[in-house]
Order: sequence, then C-alpha cells, then structure tokens
Amino acid sequence: MVKVTFVSADGTSVEVEGEEGRSLMECAIDNMIPEIEGQCGGGGACATCHCYPREEWSESLSPKGDFEEATLEGGLSEVKPNSRLACQIFLSAENNGLIIDLPESGY
Repeated sequence: MVKVTFVSADGTSVEVEGEEGRSLMECAIDNMIPEIEGQCGGGGACATCHCYPREEWSESLSPKGDFEEATLEGGLSEVKPNSRLACQIFLSAENNGLIIDLPESGY
C-alpha cells in the first residue's frame, strides 16, 4: 500500500492508503476525500480531481501531458505550475508518502 496525505485548503490533513497501480483519484474517492470528485470517471476530461502535489514529489510523478494541461485550464480552480489531475497520477512505491494539497473546490 502507498501512503498519501491530502491537505485541504484550510490546512486539515488526512493520511490514507491506496493500492499501487491505482490512480490518486481512485484513492481519494475510496477514502472519501470530498475535494476530489472525479465526475468523468478518470478520463481526464473534467478537472474535478484537480490537485497540487507538493514540489518535492514532482520527480516521482509521470510528466503532465498537453491533454492534462488543457483540461486543467478549463477548470475553475487556480492553475499553478504543480497543478495535476489526480486521475493522471498513478500510485507506486516511488511516491509512497506523497503529499497533495487540495483546492477549495474540487474543480
């Protein structure tokens, strides 16, 4: 299992575990993280799983593609350099201990 800490906009943090190979979005939904909705079911089309992985974890995550960037730009939350879609991040031993900051809105 991979440990992930989700930090809400108000600073509240929750540490959860997710299965290797599953998406961060699935992990968040399984653990009832309210800011991650995943309305498109993980297709990368809605930005309701927008999140901000902490900078120190950027090397352990797959690079952000053009499609993901375009989807993020169409969402309602502030897009930052570290903005990602949780459905495009897959859990692995490399990112055990991952810390994710969440926007005020899930999208």
